[in-house]
Amino acid sequence: MKKYVLTYLLGSWAVVASAQASADAPTAHKLPVRFGLRLGLNQSNTNFNMGEPKPVVPVDTKWKTGFVVGALLEVGLNEHFALQQEYLYSQQSGEVSGGARYQMQYLSLPLLLKYRVLPRLAVVAGPQFDLMLKAQQEANGQTTNITHDTEERGLGATAGLEVNVWRSLSLSARYLQGLNHVGIGQRSAVQEFKWQSVLVAAEVRF
Repeated sequence: MKKYVLTYLLGSWAVVASAQASADAPTAHKLPVRFGLRLGLNQSNTNFNMGEPKPVVPVDTKWKTGFVVGALLEVGLNEHFALQQEYLYSQQSGEVSGGARYQMQYLSLPLLLKYRVLPRLAVVAGPQFDLMLKAQQEANGQTTNITHDTEERGLGATAGLEVNVWRSLSLSARYLQGLNHVGIGQRSAVQEFKWQSVLVAAEVRF
């Protein structure tokens, strides 16, 4: 597990460092490198109908609320494009209707390409790697730690919009679609799902 995290971090840092070096090179118009903080809320869903094998009877699930907090590094590439690496602590939840509720905490690492459509409006998209820190299951009034019985790695694709509302303050909205199957009960009967999440957040850049 550690080698996957290290590989991802080294790869993303290499991309950001390369972009930063380009930004620091002498040019007629110097490109910005900015740091920032991010805070937001998400609505997430554990979609078991996307698991393998697919359930014979569709599983009805509920979207649940979580949060995300962390930091970001944005490196300008040119007038319209920028590369943005984020380092986030994310809490995501989901619930099976009439059944168990799941709450999972992740170290989330999106690597985004940003395209500025208008001076105050940008589109962002890219991959997101997640490393699970803790997982809990609530069922029949009992809370169980299922961290070691749940798939620890996650890979998703995210895209959305960002609007600059005032000076260094921006608001953003994104959708995340999980690409890998998250298995629960790896040491017993495995159930799989894919994450779906909608995130609304505020960012402050310095």
